[in-house]
Amino acid sequence: MSEYRDGEQAEASDGRTGRIRRLVSEHGVWVTAVLTVVVFAALFVLADAGQVIEAFARFELWAFGAVIALTTVGYGFRFAKWEFYLRELDIRVPLKTSLTVFFSGLMMVVTPGKAGEVWKAWLLRDEAGVPASRTTSVVGAERITDLLSLSLLAALGVVAYGRSPAVLVGVAVVFALGIGLLQWRAGCLRLLAWAESVPIIGEYAEALETLYESTYRLFRLRPLSVATLLGVVAWGLEGVALWLTLRGFGVETSLLVGVFVFALGSVVGAVSMLPGGLGAAEASMAGVLLTFGITEPIAVGATMVIRVGTLWYAAVLGFVVFSAHKLLTGSSTEA
Repeated sequence: MSEYRDGEQAEASDGRTGRIRRLVSEHGVWVTAVLTVVVFAALFVLADAGQVIEAFARFELWAFGAVIALTTVGYGFRFAKWEFYLRELDIRVPLKTSLTVFFSGLMMVVTPGKAGEVWKAWLLRDEAGVPASRTTSVVGAERITDLLSLSLLAALGVVAYGRSPAVLVGVAVVFALGIGLLQWRAGCLRLLAWAESVPIIGEYAEALETLYESTYRLFRLRPLSVATLLGVVAWGLEGVALWLTLRGFGVETSLLVGVFVFALGSVVGAVSMLPGGLGAAEASMAGVLLTFGITEPIAVGATMVIRVGTLWYAAVLGFVVFSAHKLLTGSSTEA
């Protein structure tokens, strides 16, 4: 009887996750694409469309190539973090499978807070038979350490340029409280034990405990430090890409400006929880660039280039990798 009930639960879970994946892939991307057009159109109007077009006419295309190259190298470091986390949890999967899952997950970056990337846990389950309850924590740890890495990069600019640290302080407080709670193992285990008696939630008590134990391991000092360092390098490269974008528009400025503006804008976009951080990230990046004396047309143009070369490049790359995987393997896995 227990096996029958477990089978029913598994089938129901598969149905739910399939519906969520279809909802995100079929509707979420299009919603974000429409929002992107709206945001870019607003930026064009606010900065005088004619002047923005003139700025783009002078833009050197080598800079966009550099953005794509640096972003791709950054994905290499982010994949190293993904693989490091899997090994921390004693999960061994073929390198090809791990690469496919990681890069396929990039097409979910256009979801609110990149929450859709949790789909990687389901995809890894389908491809390698690893329970999603073991790897969901990896996706969560990726996102949290990404935010920590970006905050550290942004903090460099806050110190160097005397900007307001309000957003970064808020992120730091929430981060510290969250990590402290997760590392209070005795208290968390007592809470999970109590949850076993709660209707409906109790049915998932074992999966929740597995999720917690994985999360606890990933946020110990060593894995937290290694993952954050890898994130600093990966996101720092995208900051360098913004600096080169400005050079492509003929603007000479310091490397730190590019890293600071990109990191701060990305943090604002992340905490906004908007799909892909749209609107919040662009407004922040363009606005901060203006404070460094960069003209509106170039600030808007540079922001648009870096967002296309990072956010939308990731989404397209993820879609291509996943589509190629399905084509080559004849997989019926739903995206």
